[in-house]
Amino acid sequence: MKRDEFIKIFEESDGGLLHKLNDCNVFVGLQVIREYIPNAGIEGANHDIIYSVDIDKLIKAGIHRKDAEYLGKINWMIEEDSMACYV
Repeated sequence: MKRDEFIKIFEESDGGLLHKLNDCNVFVGLQVIREYIPNAGIEGANHDIIYSVDIDKLIKAGIHRKDAEYLGKINWMIEEDSMACYV
């Protein structure tokens, strides 16, 4: 997947599965990310947001479109070129 294609997925996502998720979207999202980058985790935090891996690393690791779309649907986003999620 190319970078612009990856970014577009998140620009068009509406977080539509968040209210149906029976688990913590932060935890679930980190599990998806760790399928591609096993040592990934929380790499930074602000007042109400956590940051994980750089999107280029995730793309290079071969993230599938389906997983990128799922992350968007559970309210993950791209912030400062990193995967991020409100907590």
